[in-house]
Amino acid sequence: LFIAWVEKHPNRRSQVCLSFFDEKHKHPGWFVNKTERIYWEQWFINLHVMSPKRYSKSNRGLTNIEGNALQETSSRRAALESSIKEVLFQIISFANEKKDHIPAIPDRIFNHEIMIPR
Repeated sequence: LFIAWVEKHPNRRSQVCLSFFDEKHKHPGWFVNKTERIYWEQWFINLHVMSPKRYSKSNRGLTNIEGNALQETSSRRAALESSIKEVLFQIISFANEKKDHIPAIPDRIFNHEIMIPR
């Protein structure tokens, strides 16, 4: 979804939010059976993805690169995915290096969600 947003809004800054939460079930009422999310940590990651220029210089001036448009889109998407993965792994590596002050947490899967711009 994020890659699709970037393709629709090239060269714009964006933000991804990674949230961790616990769920609290509210008491059911006549018409209410809700689950409330209590967020205990949110990480806002600012991203600025730059799109490559679609024009190149040749002996005849600027020419639009239209050949194999589908292949170009696919290769751009793969490059974008690779770049985003690389940056996210750098963030994970940094976070893993700086965790000595955090007490041990028992094995547990944390509820989480990743929100992207609409």
